[in-house]
Amino acid sequence: MKNSIKILIAFLSIWQVSNAQTPQQLSENGNQYETYRDNSISDEFNSKKLNTNKWGRRNTGGASIENYVADKSLVVMEKETNKGVTTNFVSIKATTEKGSPKTAGLVSNASAFYGFYTVKFRFRGFDTEDVKEKGSVWHPAVWCAINNNTDGVKRSSIKNKDFWTEIDFMEWENGANGWSSDAPARLKDSKGVKRKVITKGKGAEKAIMTKGPFQTYNPVWQTVGLEYTPEYIKLWEWKNGEWVHMGKRVVKFVDEDESNPESKYTISTIGKNARKPAFWLLGNIVARYVLAKVEDGTNTHTINDLSVDFDFFRYYRHKSTRDIDWNWENGVKQGGGKIKKDFSPIQTIKK
Repeated sequence: MKNSIKILIAFLSIWQVSNAQTPQQLSENGNQYETYRDNSISDEFNSKKLNTNKWGRRNTGGASIENYVADKSLVVMEKETNKGVTTNFVSIKATTEKGSPKTAGLVSNASAFYGFYTVKFRFRGFDTEDVKEKGSVWHPAVWCAINNNTDGVKRSSIKNKDFWTEIDFMEWENGANGWSSDAPARLKDSKGVKRKVITKGKGAEKAIMTKGPFQTYNPVWQTVGLEYTPEYIKLWEWKNGEWVHMGKRVVKFVDEDESNPESKYTISTIGKNARKPAFWLLGNIVARYVLAKVEDGTNTHTINDLSVDFDFFRYYRHKSTRDIDWNWENGVKQGGGKIKKDFSPIQTIKK
């Protein structure tokens, strides 16, 4: 009997680790990533308080963020038990106060670079009839930028801002089935003008990994993964115990045309000059132009409450950045002079 119990425990332990959504489980090229998580931004969100060594509160993106950056009710550590399994998570709220939106967001205190990123998340508040019919003013997203978007010392992950890529891991675009995962680059074009790429119409340059769909109207947990390598960006979905390529496109980094840089920025390609480290942002905003329309009554979209919950955010370094500790613009080391490595096993069942 004791041996049977030991075998059962060993089996459950193996199942827990093997069901952990790691890059090694990718059907192709998973061996190009480290087995450890970079603990400078990876977070299981299991603590009673938010780890402020890893995360700051976002203060840009519209007045709905700026006015409430210190509001503790908008970023809450929560837990729930379902069928005997307890899940700990951080919940980022979007609510209304006297008709005006209140939103929040988190920003990683350290920047990250090439690697495999995974995030487990869900939405509460989209599953109402008015939201399904009219869309929403809320704009939940997981994305990266070269600026840290927090109060205090302003930082940029790079010194040369002529080229960089904002990777929108997952993003609600306020439309029917409005989810997308894309990578709009910023570049200095053939006329020497810094600009964001053209995103719509003829000649669109916005690199798109997929237009969704994510599970919006059913508040269930879902896990997606992003490969950001020196050669390509690719989106994955954790489905039925394995990683499945989400969408049909792999966005490739290609050699620049120095005389006509914009020619290399398409829906499927990004110029190599735009590969840069970046800070990661989790949460909600209401864009400033939308907020103005809500306040003057011209916007008819719903402003029902919405929570975006994150069970974890994990970063596995690409082996090309194994020992790299890049500098921020103001000379601060990415990892404080020491790369923080977390080798602890991932277990998805929490008692």
